[in-house]
Amino acid sequence: MESLKIAIASDWFYPKIGGIESHIDELSRNLLLRGHEPHVLTHDYRYMKPYVDDSPYPVHRFAGTFYFRSYHSSVGFSQLWRINELYKEMNFDITHVHSIYSPFSVAVSDVSRGLRNVPVVATNHSFYGKPPFDSLIRRFIGNNLKRVDTFIAVSTPVAEDTRNLLGERLRGRPVFVVPNGIDVERWRPPEPEERERARREVGVKNEVVILYLGRMTERKQAHRIPVMVREALRRSGIPKNKVRLIMVGNGPMRPVLERNLRETGVGEITDLYDFMERGRLLPLYWAADMVLTPGILEAFPVVGLEAMATGKPVIGRKESGISDMIVNGVTGLLAESEEGMVENLAVAIQERDKLVAMGREARRRAEREFSWEVVLDRLLGVYRRTMDMRDEVDRRYLLYRLIRGISL
Repeated sequence: MESLKIAIASDWFYPKIGGIESHIDELSRNLLLRGHEPHVLTHDYRYMKPYVDDSPYPVHRFAGTFYFRSYHSSVGFSQLWRINELYKEMNFDITHVHSIYSPFSVAVSDVSRGLRNVPVVATNHSFYGKPPFDSLIRRFIGNNLKRVDTFIAVSTPVAEDTRNLLGERLRGRPVFVVPNGIDVERWRPPEPEERERARREVGVKNEVVILYLGRMTERKQAHRIPVMVREALRRSGIPKNKVRLIMVGNGPMRPVLERNLRETGVGEITDLYDFMERGRLLPLYWAADMVLTPGILEAFPVVGLEAMATGKPVIGRKESGISDMIVNGVTGLLAESEEGMVENLAVAIQERDKLVAMGREARRRAEREFSWEVVLDRLLGVYRRTMDMRDEVDRRYLLYRLIRGISL
């Protein structure tokens, strides 16, 4: 494919840390390596200043009149004007917006397709859920995504959720499934001495290490992990001092988590950390024996990809997008309930050889299905199809105008 100039837009980007932010960064870096020209468009994150944009690709920040700190978003009329000026200057080939729930993404798609006639791809990274005033919100979202040409969902369940959300407002527009990618060279299994050093640094020897990384919200279910671990230990008959739980993250449910750690006694074998920079996480994966993703509405968690790439099996829930990632019993263990999670944990704690075997298969699957080399080919295919669709629509419209002009 010829080199493309690509606008990549979202409210959510660095210096904020999260799954969408890291995905946009890695997508841009990999597009650059393929010879394309990615430009990231986002808002100014003024409350997190000072910070430095030191990425190898351009980052364009647009301050909005209205700044919603709790939602990490910013909008305003002057912002739209400046975005339009950038489009006039850059002559982008395609726009890729991230999160259909991002006001900035919607604004950029309106400018891109509505004013500059640049086709738009929108990736949905999350489930809609059940918000209050559901019918009004559905209508609002559907009406504000009219300028999107094609949609991408990061997993099959998210694709189905997107179709259900937009319904007839899709108007025949396709929803492609393209997963998040992972750098399988950076996120790799440890050499024996690297694993030994990583485990020594967290203070473990022969213990089974269970790792959780992520936000601590109701959806993520991190606060239920102490209850699951206590029950799994009881059922397995494994002494408590033979297991170590490492949890990294923060969020509104962290006080509940801390209370549950105390009340279950699992706090005695738990190391609890705040958010860490992504670059510091690799040794934790190397030290771990398994990674927990107990969330009930996980779209396609980056943590799961990192676990697989580093050779660790994932213990998670079938109802989420992780069912596209994990092959049950082969690369991890999936359950349909918390009770099932407990059963799987009990098995995993007892059968360390099985964990090692699933970890090896997880690494192979990460290389085969989710490496950036594979994922980027799929994304570029969607870009090309979206650009071709735009050309077809434009030709039909021009033909219609010609016929109408002759008939009049």
